Amino acid sequence: MADDLTQADENEPNADANVGLLAVLAGLSICVYGIIATLSWQFDFDSVTTDRPIILVLCLFAVVFAFYLGAIRIAWRTRQGGQMMKLVIGSAIVFRIVMLFSLPIQEVDIYRYLWDGAVSTAGVSPFRYSPEQVSSADLASGADEDLVRLVKMRDDNPALAEILNRVHFPELPTIYPPTSQAVFAAANLTTPSSSSVLTRMFIMKAWFIGFDIATLFVVIGLLGRCAKPVGLCVIYAWCPLLMKEVANSGHLDAVAVFATTLAVYLVVRSLGFQPGNKDTQARSLGYATLTGLTLALAVGAKLYPVILVPVFLLALARKVGRRLMPIPIAVFSVVVAILLWPMIEGKNNVADDQVSSDPSLGVVTFLRRWEMNDFLFLLVVENLKPNAQRGTHEIAWFTIVPDSTREAVVRSASSSLKVPPAESPFLVTRVMTAIAFVMVAILLAWRASPADNRQVVEAAFLTIAWFWLLCPTLNPWYWTWALPLLPFARGRVWLVMSGLAFLYYLRFWLSYHFENAAVLGTPYTGAAFYDFVVTWIEFAPWFIALIAGVVFRLQKSSWFDMPHFNSEDTLQTF
Repeated sequence: MADDLTQADENEPNADANVGLLAVLAGLSICVYGIIATLSWQFDFDSVTTDRPIILVLCLFAVVFAFYLGAIRIAWRTRQGGQMMKLVIGSAIVFRIVMLFSLPIQEVDIYRYLWDGAVSTAGVSPFRYSPEQVSSADLASGADEDLVRLVKMRDDNPALAEILNRVHFPELPTIYPPTSQAVFAAANLTTPSSSSVLTRMFIMKAWFIGFDIATLFVVIGLLGRCAKPVGLCVIYAWCPLLMKEVANSGHLDAVAVFATTLAVYLVVRSLGFQPGNKDTQARSLGYATLTGLTLALAVGAKLYPVILVPVFLLALARKVGRRLMPIPIAVFSVVVAILLWPMIEGKNNVADDQVSSDPSLGVVTFLRRWEMNDFLFLLVVENLKPNAQRGTHEIAWFTIVPDSTREAVVRSASSSLKVPPAESPFLVTRVMTAIAFVMVAILLAWRASPADNRQVVEAAFLTIAWFWLLCPTLNPWYWTWALPLLPFARGRVWLVMSGLAFLYYLRFWLSYHFENAAVLGTPYTGAAFYDFVVTWIEFAPWFIALIAGVVFRLQKSSWFDMPHFNSEDTLQTF
């Protein structure tokens, strides 16, 4: 294998042939995405759920995911030239445009974004009223001025009235922080007031795709800064999960992912200056301050980026110096406080108002109750739930803790936490997994050397990845948080998670077709069968492969290793 990794290996196929093969995969992928986009119209909001072609769509995503893995292999083994990069970037944009003009498949979050954007541009805080309050408001009862404004907007615009009726969990105020709200408002401002629901949806998704493509260019810059082949950007550029969750479903996570990836890039820039004089120290401090500002904006888009504070803080402190660190810390803290204040300030300026909501209610409900597609969290929480008053269809087959022990834990936790017994298992598991994550995050931050940019970026990736794995809510669009940094992961098994995450949508099919019937002779109906059986298929083999990869690397085996691209490395067969 050639030491110069910008050149194709002499034993590998011709670089032009590789680019041609990549073009074939791009063309085939476009065709498959076109079919998926066409099938998406059978997922209309009012369509019959049992008629939705969920299985067929999942099979098509499996096909395009296979093309994606093939593209990664080709990018690893091909000369890093302009021709290949134009193909990768151009194809990525085409994929997203094709999926832009599709209906969200099994997702409804975008209706909340559309409503929030309309509320904000009407001059009302989206944290003040839940959609249900606006839907049921009676203007004759003497409602306050802001509520009257929203009700008139509802009554005067049929498209917004339809959007309001489609908002998920309408009883809760919005959970999306102000940075994302600013994007929602911007999308609404660029939408003609007479637009249909469909047009509003496409414009909102176009904004998210813009952030998604911007993230791709940040990834390219990050790869260059870390001396890795820029062709590896295909790992992000062509990932089918992004086509589904951003271009099709229109999830706002694209905004937070962009800001978070940009913050990682700024950290790398800050660490790139050599110490020794005041000028380089000042420039390093400047980038560190920009990092604090950008990370704060990311937290203001979706709260999860705050988990990167230990990695960033320790790396920058070692490079910039502890004496100067209060500056970026202060910038981060002040901006975060300003951004999050509307979510926690309570009934500000609404004295004696019986209609206004607690703006933190949505976030609190999410943190205390929501659980979906989890595995590690599920293993713990199901072994804490007492079996009393639960049917056999509700009891997980993998519960091994004695019921008496579980009842004792629940009683103790309920008393200590001052919560109903039914909520105790979830909260106890939350505490346990949170402690585990904090330990992992600190260890990763401590081990990342600021002298090696790739170690810092890899630590950031692993921090996000393990945060996701330990959460009770493993929505597939949450995995997009880690995708920009996936080229820096050592284990190739991490690539597979982007495909396994699609199994989440099988839960809908099982719920629709086995709502009240047992599946395959088990005691479980559709949703429970997914939770207690399918999640094992989704995660258990993957964890085994992950552990095997770690063991093999410790034994200096490189089968599972993602190559580190420097002059001493050789590319292993994918």
